[in-house]
Order: sequence, then structure tokens, then C-alpha cells
Amino acid sequence: SPRDRQPWLQVDLGRKYRLRAIATQGTFNSYDWVTRYTLLYGDRPDSWTPYIMKGGNSTMPGNWNYYQVKRNVFHYAFTAKHIRLLPLEWNTENGGKIGVRLELFGCPYDSYVLQYNGDDSVVYMYPEKRSRTLRDHIAINFKTLEQDGLLLHSEGIQGDLFTLELKRGRLYLHISLGSSNVHKVNGRTTLTAGSLLDNLHWHYVTIKRYGRQVNFTVDSQTVTAICNGEFTHLDLDSQMYVGGVIEQNLPHLPTTPNFRGCLENVFINGVNVIDKAKREESDIRIPRKMHFACRDILLKPMTFAGPNNYLQVPGFFRRPRMFVKFKFRSWDYTGLLMFTRFADDLGALELGLSEGQINVTIFQPGKKKLQFAAGYRLNDGYWHTVDLAARDNLMTLTIDEEEASPLKITNPFTIRTGDRYFFGGCPKTNNTIRKCETKLNRFHGCMQHIFIDNEQLDIDIILQRQWGRYAELLLGTCGITDRCTPNPCEHEGRCIQSWDDFICLCENTGYKGEVCHMSVYKESCEAYRLSGKYWSGNYTIDPDLSGPLKPFEVYCKMKSYKAWTVIMHDRADGTKVTGSSIDRPYIGDVNYWNASWDEVTALANTSLYCEQWIDYSCYKSRLLNTPSKVTITGAGRSERSKSVAVPSTKPASTPSSSATVMQTTDSGERRCR
Repeated sequence: SPRDRQPWLQVDLGRKYRLRAIATQGTFNSYDWVTRYTLLYGDRPDSWTPYIMKGGNSTMPGNWNYYQVKRNVFHYAFTAKHIRLLPLEWNTENGGKIGVRLELFGCPYDSYVLQYNGDDSVVYMYPEKRSRTLRDHIAINFKTLEQDGLLLHSEGIQGDLFTLELKRGRLYLHISLGSSNVHKVNGRTTLTAGSLLDNLHWHYVTIKRYGRQVNFTVDSQTVTAICNGEFTHLDLDSQMYVGGVIEQNLPHLPTTPNFRGCLENVFINGVNVIDKAKREESDIRIPRKMHFACRDILLKPMTFAGPNNYLQVPGFFRRPRMFVKFKFRSWDYTGLLMFTRFADDLGALELGLSEGQINVTIFQPGKKKLQFAAGYRLNDGYWHTVDLAARDNLMTLTIDEEEASPLKITNPFTIRTGDRYFFGGCPKTNNTIRKCETKLNRFHGCMQHIFIDNEQLDIDIILQRQWGRYAELLLGTCGITDRCTPNPCEHEGRCIQSWDDFICLCENTGYKGEVCHMSVYKESCEAYRLSGKYWSGNYTIDPDLSGPLKPFEVYCKMKSYKAWTVIMHDRADGTKVTGSSIDRPYIGDVNYWNASWDEVTALANTSLYCEQWIDYSCYKSRLLNTPSKVTITGAGRSERSKSVAVPSTKPASTPSSSATVMQTTDSGERRCR
């Protein structure tokens, strides 16, 4: 309908598919085509997830005429039974309107599902009561409302460990191929991926390991790492716990609670665990009866994402008590959450987000406004609950159901509820009749579970436009995205985001630019000399400039025609060596100040000439007339050091020799005979 302000096209695929691309066309032989649209998907026709493109944008490009096909390939595959296309812009020239033909590309998807209630566990018994693997391939899908939950856990008596857990809406993979007491190596490695995973939509996890290399993928984000330690095999004993652990006597069991939600298609090295559990096979142990179906909880959130968004709903008029409760999540520091004007011209009440706090403002005619704040860092992207109860001279505000510490206001004021409540912003048309007035920005984020005077808001009735009014809302989905995961800021820059943008804070990193990419330092002392720095002293250099290595401080010895870059170390003083032998030589580590070996190597690779002096002096030693050769060698190491080995060929009773190691410039080495 032309009067429909939020048209959409919905497709029921009949069964679940794994989708990889979409193609659109305009209406044949017409001026009707869509130029931009948003794609929603889900298992149900009343619960949706927006497809997010790379960079955090949910807007997909459409067509520019009616006959050419525009194909968009998804950068990560997802599963869905229902698809909804929301046109955002379309051709309006020559009487054009919305027109679309679409085609979806994907494959049928078989789903094996288990429901977990927080006290369940499925135990997969390894063949031959143990597992020793060089490579692993593990896949698991999940959806949940909880921020924390244990998904997978297994461990071995040699210290090996495999744990996948959800903490604060992020996934953590802990893996250890074993630790060594001899070499004092801790083999535990932790990888983190994903964000805001507690949205009750399916998330897809894949873990691939070969030896020490691990690829950890959550939806579209892949994290790659090399496991700590020296071992390559994962040795696990007896069993893998899926969805939780009932036994509490495991030495490496985390404190994370058992998983609550749904698991789908759990594959451990090709073994379909849920299918085995459903068939009640002997290598699966289930302590109690579980449901092989996912019973969804319908949340029906709404997304405030437009420059003029608002939601207006009616309230009970002229009541002496007011009750408002809702949940919200946002990245923005400020925004109007709720506004209502009292009956009988008694004033108004405003509930806003300001600097991450909830601000309550009560306006009364002829009196000074009352203003109070509660909460802390509520713009962290997580769901937060706001519960407001008010009557004459008393108001109580509870954040996140912390009933032990609510905010109570006992100032004199009078409450008579009005007939309208505004959420997220004020409509422009109502400003002329003073129903909603605020100086706050519009709220951008998500809301759900809105209660007014203990009556829950019915979004289905709002969708049918039988109750309330709204503009620029996306009903039935929460479209919040985390633009700071993975961190777009380089060189440990700090990412701060709003609803539709992010910025990088580069202070104290040594870099600048939008994503902290450009170094603020020169690559060498010579570069400083050429830029007009002619005095010797300490300078900070960055040999690889925008590369991954950190800047470090050196001493620049400036000459009129060149500059020397000098790196100090801890071997400038002489070291006395006694009692060494060919089999057990003396080894002296050379630790560079402020720089790792990789950083020193980068400097050497960009320098025209490098030198390092080693002074070796002897006293009453028969080094020159012994039949065997005496050597001093320099050996590179992965730590912040160079090693100098000094073997002695004399008997232990003879006077000792000494070695003095001194570095004057860079990382070159000298060999002395």
C-alpha cells in the first residue's frame, strides 16, 4: 500500500536452508525497482536477525534498472527458514515504485537440535576411552539468552585441556596441548571471538586445529593463533562434556554455569553427537531426559535506528501511581528513553541516557526541576532493565533488578499519569501541542519487554497499527552490531563506538590516524637527522613504521654527515668466566634495553651498516698454544637476547679467562678466534 511506511516482502522457504547469496531484479518492463534494502532472516516468521555486511552495515545495494540482476554474496553463510526483505529506497522517476524479483542461493540444511535448561549435560565417550589427535575439526551452533554458559569441556591427566565457554556474550576457547615442568612452559592458550551472542539467534562456531595452529571462527569472524608450548598432540581422557558438566570434581573445570538454550549440529571430528544422543547409542551418556527440539521464547524486540525514530503508546489517564518497566541495549552515551506528561498540567517526567547513566528529570510548573542519576556504564551494548515506580512524593528507580540498592526520591511532587508515553524520541508533529518536549538526542538501540502500569506492550497490535504510533522502528528484531569486535584499531588503539560509527583513541600508542595506523616516530636516527634534528640524545624510533613491531627508545649519535643508532644492553660491564669447558660452555645472554630481538632485527634490516663489538681478554691462560680451537659464538634467540658462548680448554686449576661483551651500535655479531 502507498500509505504503508514500512513495506516488506516475506518468503517462507518451507524448510531450513544454508544461504550463501541473494539476487534481485526489478519488475519486468517497468520503472519499478529497489535500490537499497535490508535483509532479515530467522527460523520463525515473527523473530528476525538482520544480515550484517562487512563493516557493520545492514544496508545492501539493489538494482539500478528493471532488467539487470544484482547479486550479493554473503560473506558468511547462515541458516534460515524465513526471509524478509525491507526496501529502504526505490526508483521514483517516471512514476516508479517498489518492485522486486528475488532469488536465493543455498542448500537444504539438516538440523539436529537439543534443548538445555541449565542442569543438563550430554557426555560423548571417546573411542578406546581416550583421544589423542594431531588435528581436530569441531563445529557447533547455539542460541541463547544468557550471557554465560559452558558449551564444551574435556581434559587429560597430562594437563591437556579443551574448553569452549560463553562469558559476557563472547566466546572463549581455552586449549592446552600440555605443559612442561622441565622447560617451565605453560601450554594454555586462550582465544576470544564474537560479541553480543546472547540475542537468541543462531551462531555458528567452527574450530580447526592442526598441531599447534588453531583457527577459531564465530559467524564471520576468524581468529588464528599458535598454541603455547612445544607439543602438537591433544591428549584427552575418556570423554567430552557437551552443554555442561554435572560432576564437579574435574581439576580444570571453569566456574561458568552450564549452558541454557539450544545446541544444533554438534560435530566432534566428524561425529554427530546430537544424532547419537537421539539414537541412544552406547558412547553417549545423558543423565536426564532432554528435548530434541528448540522451544523458542518470543521476545519481539524493537530497533530504534532512524534520525526521527519514536514510539508513542497510550497510558491509563489520571492515575495516582505510575509504573514503567523496560529493557534496553545501546552503545550511545545519550538519548531519550521515555517521556510522559502528567495530567492536569502537573508537569512531566523524562527518563534519559546521559554519559552511560540513567537520568530522571521531573518538571513541575513554577518549581525547580528535580534531577537524579542512577546506574553506571549502561551503554555497554548489553541488555539492562529499568524499573520505575512513582506516586506522590516518592519515586523508586531500580536498574538491572538490583532491588537491594534502588534509587529512592522523596522530594515533594504530585503524580497524575498522562494518556501518552513516548519511547526513543519525540514526534515532530506533537511539539506544537506540547505533548512531548526534550533536549535529549533520540535514542538509538533496542528495547523489549515494555510494561506500562503492569500491562505489557503488545508489538503485534502495534504492527497492525491498531494501537499506538511509531516511526522509523524495526519491530521484531534487535539490529545492534558491535563495530569494535574484532578491534578495527591497530597497535592496541582503543575502540569506542556509537550506534552507527566508531572512533579509535590512539593516545600513548605511538601511532595516529583514524585507525592508529601511521607511526608518529621516525624509522631511524638518520631519518631524524634528515628532518632537522642535529643534536645527539635519546630518541624513539619505529623501524617498521606502520608494521606490527612497537617503537622503542635508542640513543642517536648525530654527525654532520650521518647518524649512528645506538642500542644499549646489559653486558657493557665485563663478565668473569671460570671453569667452563667444551661440553659445558659459559653462555651469557645479551638483553637489549627497550627492544625485542625482532625489533632490533628490523632496525638492522633497514640499516646500511651495523656493528657489534665483543672484547675478549685473557689472563694467564694457555689459549693460544692448545691443540683445540677456542670460539666465541653469538646465537640468536626468540627472547630479548643474544647469547655468547665461551668454552675454556684449560684445566680447572689454571687461572680463569674472562669475556667482556659490549655492543656499540646495532645487532651485528663478531666471531673471535
